[in-house]
Amino acid sequence: MATLPPLPGPAAPSASASAPPLADRLESATFAPPPPPPPPPSPATILSAWSRLRDPSSSPADALAALETLHLHRRALRLSSAHVALLLHLLPLHPRLVAPLLAASPHLLPASLPDSLPISPRLLLLGARAFAKSAKDLPSNASLGSSTAKNLGGGESASGHDDDDPGVAVGRMLEDVEQGDKSIHDLDHLAFAGIGYTLASTDEVQFRRILVTLLRICGRIGNLAVGIRVLKLVEWLVMGFVELRKMRKVQVLFEMISPEKCEGEGCVLFPVVMAACGGLRALRVASARYRLDFDPRLKEAPERTIRFAAERVVLEGRPTNDQRILVQCVALGLTQCGQVMFHEPVLQCVCMGLLKELLPLPDMLRMSVESAEGNAAEVVKAKVNQHLDSVLFKEAGPVTGVLCNQYSYAGDKAKKFVETCVWEYAQEIYCHLRAAVLLHRGKQDDLITAIDKIAEASFLMVVVFAAEVTKHRLSAKSSEGFQPDVAAKILVAFSCVEHLRRLRLPEYTEAVRRAVLVNQENAAAITLFIESMPSYAELISQPDLPSLAGTRYIWHRDETRYLQHSNEKVTSASHSVMVSFLSSGNDADQDDRTALKEQLTFYYIKRSLEAYPGVTPFDGLASGVAAIVRHIPAGSPAILFCIHSLVIKAKDLCDTAMVQDKSLWRSWEESTKPCKKTLDLLLRLIFLVDIQSFPYLLKELAEFMTLLPKEGQDALLDDMHAHVAESDDVTRKPVLVSWLQSLSYISSQSSRSESSHSKATNASSVSSDELTLNRTMARL
Repeated sequence: MATLPPLPGPAAPSASASAPPLADRLESATFAPPPPPPPPPSPATILSAWSRLRDPSSSPADALAALETLHLHRRALRLSSAHVALLLHLLPLHPRLVAPLLAASPHLLPASLPDSLPISPRLLLLGARAFAKSAKDLPSNASLGSSTAKNLGGGESASGHDDDDPGVAVGRMLEDVEQGDKSIHDLDHLAFAGIGYTLASTDEVQFRRILVTLLRICGRIGNLAVGIRVLKLVEWLVMGFVELRKMRKVQVLFEMISPEKCEGEGCVLFPVVMAACGGLRALRVASARYRLDFDPRLKEAPERTIRFAAERVVLEGRPTNDQRILVQCVALGLTQCGQVMFHEPVLQCVCMGLLKELLPLPDMLRMSVESAEGNAAEVVKAKVNQHLDSVLFKEAGPVTGVLCNQYSYAGDKAKKFVETCVWEYAQEIYCHLRAAVLLHRGKQDDLITAIDKIAEASFLMVVVFAAEVTKHRLSAKSSEGFQPDVAAKILVAFSCVEHLRRLRLPEYTEAVRRAVLVNQENAAAITLFIESMPSYAELISQPDLPSLAGTRYIWHRDETRYLQHSNEKVTSASHSVMVSFLSSGNDADQDDRTALKEQLTFYYIKRSLEAYPGVTPFDGLASGVAAIVRHIPAGSPAILFCIHSLVIKAKDLCDTAMVQDKSLWRSWEESTKPCKKTLDLLLRLIFLVDIQSFPYLLKELAEFMTLLPKEGQDALLDDMHAHVAESDDVTRKPVLVSWLQSLSYISSQSSRSESSHSKATNASSVSSDELTLNRTMARL
């Protein structure tokens, strides 16, 4: 081992300087550092508080307020014997406010404490006395204790041994708790701080006895907050032992949390795992802070405990309620202790903890769908909000880092196991979140908002993990070899959670870029990706859930659909995929591919026009229509359906626009309305469609024009003349010129018939006009 840090002066740190920080550190059952002390109080504030405590006429409320002021500024106080005597009178009334104040001056504490003192404040004060006693002898304690005891009207502790040895008294109290004589649920952060001070100051025999008893009690309490406090406590102990060169105590501690000792002593594993992680964290911090190089065998002992616990979890499979805490502790503890050696059960345990305990989104979504009515929905909402506030959710990011680190050292089998778990998790999110949003949107929007926060964290986890997978699976330089099938699985997973993306992530961009490149270069990978796409029926169908029965499903408003994402770039990309498919095809199965293209055209046009304008971008629609008329066989029914659907859509858009804008046709040339864009697209098709579909297009346009008012006909004719005049198509232009002349004649005759108010028209003349019009329509 390298040179140890210098001794910090006395044989032990000053109790008055060290006692409050440990209690403050253990107060929060999270890994966040304790909050900083408040700004220093003014002398008048402190003097006023002491004065109110001394004043016999002060009301109980005033005395309580004064105590709260002193408790808030306890780190800045220095107590005299008179202060301690005053506080001891108040200790039975307000033990949790007074005990931390007294613990800051343990050398002034009496040897005996009041019988009525609860267990946690008693443990804190006993521990503080034991810690101070280990620093130096306290010859004045007996006299102070005697006088104070008289003032309190006697004051032997319940055990009658407080004044023998505070360490022995703490050990007896913990044994009483373990045997059921005292409530285990009274052990809060004050109790843990007192036990910590005692462990730091006792001899080896007492250290072993108290530590084992504490671990057994924590196992009986059985909650995560206790585990976190154990981790913090052991970290504080090991750091102190290292700083004071008490390495024998460190070795004893690690020996007491070994798998063999735990089984022999009947300890529950979760507090033991947290103790191991706390010890490893202390070694890591001390190594960096003091540039120490510890013996590798020292670190091996707690790592073996973690591996043992992970093996137990994996062996038992799906954890019970008791085992769930162990899974949580393994996952959270590893975020604190730094890198540990790879072990396959550890990787599996972390994966299980991350997906089932820290980000249990699929389970919560399933619960929200199954319990959708009345108080059940409120219960689900409360559980979701409780999870959002928990340390489990707050540590999801660090645990994802642990998962990626362990994954990077895993073999091929272990890697595949974790990959499968994460990809299936992404697909579960897609299925269940879609149902939950459809069911609760507009009814339980606050529930959806809360779920969305967990969903966003789940998205980030999938992305970060996929980026790590990309480094190992999609790189030719990887030791595992190049595995292109993983590229398709990454893209499928991303498509399941894409609608949760809220910000640009370099990991996301790089993973997509690499996966797309691999797919382009590997036929098997792209086949796998295409086969993984949802069927058309699934895309437009409502989830098959009893709770959704009777609700109306509008597929293009389903916000969890990837292919109809509200992001314009994504929707444009979906049209680009269609264009690429239509323009592809140089293989032997050309006939089958053409038949598939024609089938898809019907669905593509119908669904694209349903969502236009709105979700469907016009540029994407225009590129798709152009690809259809270029690459579908001439005269295909698919092309005729495309033309007819565009005309119907143009008519609907024009009818709507005329109602909304009475001056529509007067400003037609400069218009950018959807109806104008759709008609421009139809006019461009005149020179794009095949010669077999060409007459059908002209017929549809002529019929459409005759349905417009005179202003509309004139505006459309102007557009048609402009398109024909600009064309250099020598084959179609002569036909179009004749067609436009006939169309203009029909328009003028229609206008004349509408504007005539006279009913005395010569019958033969009317008959002649109708005959000429019918012949012209037949020509068209």
